[in-house]
Parts: sequence; C-alpha cells; structure tokens
Amino acid sequence: MSLSDIVQCDFVQTISIYELERARSTDAYTGLPHSGDDAMKLDPIDQQIITMLQNDGRRSYSEIAESVGRTEVTIRRRVRRLVDEGTIKRFTVVLDPLKTGHKIRAIIRVKTMMKQASLIAEKVKEYEEVDEAYFLDGACGLMLKVTVDDLGGLRRFLEKQLGSVSGVGEVETCIILEDIKTIT
Repeated sequence: MSLSDIVQCDFVQTISIYELERARSTDAYTGLPHSGDDAMKLDPIDQQIITMLQNDGRRSYSEIAESVGRTEVTIRRRVRRLVDEGTIKRFTVVLDPLKTGHKIRAIIRVKTMMKQASLIAEKVKEYEEVDEAYFLDGACGLMLKVTVDDLGGLRRFLEKQLGSVSGVGEVETCIILEDIKTIT
C-alpha cells in the first residue's frame, strides 16, 4: 500500500465520519439541526402545518403545501415525522354532542385518596361517558370531562358509577353551558 493509498483511505474515512456526525446532528426529514433535548423544537413551517391540521384534519397535503410554500412531498415527510416523534398523537373527528343526542356536558373535579388515585383513574377510563380525564397538581385530584344524554344521566353517572369507586372523595360538578374555544 502506498502513501497515497493511505491518505486516500484516511480522507474517505474522514468524509464518512463527517457525514455520520452530520446525520446524527440533523433531522433526516428536514435537514434541520436536532435540538439536543427530548422536547422537539418546531420550526415555523411545522407550526403552520399543525395549525392547519388542527383547524381541518382533512385538509390535503397539496393545499397545505401551497399555503406554506413547500412541496407536497415535503409536507408528507414533515407530517410523518411529527407523527413518528409523537408531536401529533392522532387524527380524530370532533363530534357535536347535541347532534349525536348527548345534551349535557360537564367538568367534574374529583378529590381522591392519594393511595387510590391511580386505581380511580384506571376505573374512569372504562366509562363511556368520560371524554377526557386528567391528573391535576395540588389538592385538585382528577378532572373529568363527561358527556351524557340528560341531567338524569349525569346524576346516574355521579351516583352509580363514580360514586361506587372506592377512594372517591368530594366531587364538584360544573355543567358546560357553551364552548368558547376548542382546539383539537
């Protein structure tokens, strides 16, 4: 092996190491640098894409591409990356409860015994009336958003279902009168 072969091999290896480091430090879909932490930093294009999909999840990639000045392929890749990385958790349909026969929606704050909070959370996941459920910091315990057919249905849910769960303490119910702002 000659000196020029060694230099050429070292040069090729250097390029490979450079490319490897570049690949590790940039996103394969966009070519943007990684942030270095687990929280994904969204660039303005990603933010525009997310906003458009939140407003209309059925909006086509070609419409989004035209709006943000990118190609459809770029939009597809970015959306796939946002899904793969968990920024976009799912695509869904938002129903109007009144048009599906459910006339009452309520927010319910549930104080729980600390030792049983996780068990209560697992139980409320099973109830079809519960649309959303959250653990809250401090003395708040759990917050539930429920949808029922009528006030009788709300009372039955509170007494027979939620009231029968061991560890449920004080319950405060607030009926939703009107949606002011909802983002999916």
